[in-house]
Amino acid sequence: MCWQAGGALRAAEMRVVGSDLLGAEFSRSLLLAAGRVELALAVAFDGSRPGLEALRAGRADVALVSFPANEENALNEFSTIPLGWHRVVALVPVEAPLSQITLPQLAGIFGRDARDDVQRWGELGVTGDWSNSPIKALVPVRGTGLALELFRRLALGGNALKPLVVSYHPGDDLALLLRGDSRAVAIAGAPLAVSTPTKVLAVAAQAGEPAFMPSPENLDSGDYPLRLPVQAAFAKANLPRVLPLLRLLLSEESAEKIDRAGLAALSVTSRRRELRELEKKEHEILQK
Repeated sequence: MCWQAGGALRAAEMRVVGSDLLGAEFSRSLLLAAGRVELALAVAFDGSRPGLEALRAGRADVALVSFPANEENALNEFSTIPLGWHRVVALVPVEAPLSQITLPQLAGIFGRDARDDVQRWGELGVTGDWSNSPIKALVPVRGTGLALELFRRLALGGNALKPLVVSYHPGDDLALLLRGDSRAVAIAGAPLAVSTPTKVLAVAAQAGEPAFMPSPENLDSGDYPLRLPVQAAFAKANLPRVLPLLRLLLSEESAEKIDRAGLAALSVTSRRRELRELEKKEHEILQK
């Protein structure tokens, strides 16, 4: 395990482990922010599973982890708080006469074994010039973040992609691939810059249900369906010791770094609520 610390490693330092998808910038900023509040910290972001193992073995105080819904019981022995979300967004050209889409429609566009095969824009309810145009389906290349596998799990039920789905690479200009004449739908881990000529679609779980945009509030509430939490896990009895670190992780500064890492931080309201609950639980522990 490779530790990064703001100084020489000492017994009093808090040890933070977990997801390697948070990135080096988040690690550096966390150490700098901890130094400003005189919080001795060491970090090792080697992955969620190694981080959980380190927490279980007592080699870490807090683990920042992401596990799919079918593995959430892996954290049952620990207290957890959400810090943010991995999400999947559906992008289309800004000229596309479409503002929302359903999970079954996305499955029909991208999935090989979907119940309803969707090949043309008219099958999404689009009329006019776009209706007879074929849909070009774009996904990030495998191994470049969680977006593709998260999409396959949540929208395709784990099934394979259609053979004609096109993969784009991190260095590709996705906005260019989504120009109007491409008539494409792309899956991505985050919206593009506001200045780019693309549109984010609202997503509904099923036809006839409300569609939601991937806003922080809709991610926090679970209304937006294409999401996976990033959680801070720790031993309940250790809360008084780790609370200063959790305050830092729920700060506006950390939220900005989480967003910059390509994830979505909790909304301000949710961060404040989580902090109030933590302080209440700390008081209960100290009163025993």
